[in-house]
Amino acid sequence: MTTAIAIVIGILVVAFALFVSEKFTVDKTAFFILISLLICGLVTPEEAVSGFSDNAVLTILCLMIIAIGLEKNGVVSWMAQKIVPIMKLPIWFFLPLLMITVGIFSSFIATTAVVIIFIKLVNELDKLGKVDRARVLLPISFAGILGGSCTLMGTSTNLIVSDISRKSGIGRFGFFEFSTAGIIFILVSIPIIFFLAKKFLPRTPEPENIDLHNKFGYITAVKIKAGSKLIGKEPYDTEIWNENDIRLVKIQRGKRHLKSDLKSEILQENDILWLDLTIEDLTAQTESLGLNILGVDQDLVEEHFSNEFHEVIILPNSRYINMSIEEFNESLPENVYVKGVSSDRNRPNNSNYFKKFFSKKFIIPGNRVLLTGNLTEIQRIANSNNLLFANTVITNPHIPNYKKIISFGAILLVIILSASNTFSILKSSLLGVGLCLFTGCIQLKDAYSGINWQVIFLLAGMIPLGVAMKNTGTDVYLAEHLYGLLKSVPTSVTISIIFAFTMLMSGFVSNNATAIIVAPIVIAVAAKLNLNPKPLLYAVMFGANFSFYTPMGYQTNAIIYGLGIYKFKHFLIIGGILSIVLLILASFLLPMLYL
Repeated sequence: MTTAIAIVIGILVVAFALFVSEKFTVDKTAFFILISLLICGLVTPEEAVSGFSDNAVLTILCLMIIAIGLEKNGVVSWMAQKIVPIMKLPIWFFLPLLMITVGIFSSFIATTAVVIIFIKLVNELDKLGKVDRARVLLPISFAGILGGSCTLMGTSTNLIVSDISRKSGIGRFGFFEFSTAGIIFILVSIPIIFFLAKKFLPRTPEPENIDLHNKFGYITAVKIKAGSKLIGKEPYDTEIWNENDIRLVKIQRGKRHLKSDLKSEILQENDILWLDLTIEDLTAQTESLGLNILGVDQDLVEEHFSNEFHEVIILPNSRYINMSIEEFNESLPENVYVKGVSSDRNRPNNSNYFKKFFSKKFIIPGNRVLLTGNLTEIQRIANSNNLLFANTVITNPHIPNYKKIISFGAILLVIILSASNTFSILKSSLLGVGLCLFTGCIQLKDAYSGINWQVIFLLAGMIPLGVAMKNTGTDVYLAEHLYGLLKSVPTSVTISIIFAFTMLMSGFVSNNATAIIVAPIVIAVAAKLNLNPKPLLYAVMFGANFSFYTPMGYQTNAIIYGLGIYKFKHFLIIGGILSIVLLILASFLLPMLYL
């Protein structure tokens, strides 16, 4: 092992630890990788920034803009509304049909955009008593992931692996080149998801029957008013904790944060209590106990009190992603305030952690935030900054039909031109964006605000890692060690191992980052084994996409997890069983179809 290879492997290990620990946001970790490679001389400055001009990254950027046009102009919403009548049918019929529909949409339109529209639709139907969202949303998310894996433009991971294949001299993937396998995967998965969902997913409980321990928790600050019944008592001597699922996080007295045993502290007027509690307890208990709700303002100078709260969920393209909670609060208009931020109810009560909670915790897709203030202003913010009301569907304003037609025509143009090999998918995507921009279907300000820049910077920061692996021979070095394990096993076992490793890794690390790291190694392994690299690359691509078994594995999973309906175990059980079935299927299907 050379020094350069050792450094690259060291950077890989540190990067993996940072991705899993979530100490930094994924794009910041990718930037750390880029700078480390540059400082260590493993890439040239030109190679370090090559990710920003990479074909795959630019294609993904263009497809994001077109997807923004489809959503802004109501095309995806219109298509989703056409599905409403099937929800009147028995669940054994409508749920598989709904999953097929979501899968088809996700093959050609950004999976996340499709799933978000259906979340809004299902939430509204759930309020009307026409569907149980707890039985539907997780299958929708899984169907979106499966459908997005069926075509080249279905997910960014597909484009990334295709571009790595092109750079390695193997050739880019065709638009429908791996669709046969993708369609088989989704057809096998739908009945499995349906039966597992029926057996393991909860029903949405009636409000009066909700288990307090299963409610969604928020962290917020309350101030003890004059005359409060809490004054002069120890915290746990009062009824606030006797019958409610409320945790005392810390006590703030003036500028001091008390570090002694909080349970024995005598409460005083103007003490600030940081609590982890549900919205029901927040609204029901604070007035009777003589408390004012301060929210998350660190200065706690202005006290804005309200009994109206609006739960919103952070969506993937929101401009608030990667902000700290403190920055988010400061960015809101003067008549809107953050009153609480979603907590992890399984987290130990660690005062050192909570001391920096609001200034250090980064907002990610799926986080819930409790807002109060002018409802019209909150709705405006939600519409323009990708926030989803947990129990409200925000309707789009009237949109001229020509914009819907042109937006839909743009995505059809990309599909036809790239699928027929008339143009590359990048050239086709650029034409589609140009059509939307010059006809006024997309405004540049909407494109700037709607693009998921975190994904773009993640990819641009990770691509130089692949360059460094090739420059230093790290990919060949790792492949040689893998060759010793794989040289005597059947091809189906080789594909199975690659698929399993990639799927396991993508459950905790970004699926794009996983693909960028694993694909070059797999290409080198294929060369050593004298195998056609395409089936092995497909194993990487599908494995990276099929991160069903954790809510962190894919953005759509994170969003529905943020709704507070599901627990981690639901993803682990249903997603885990599905992953094992797809692993076994891929071991036989990929070599049979593509070797």
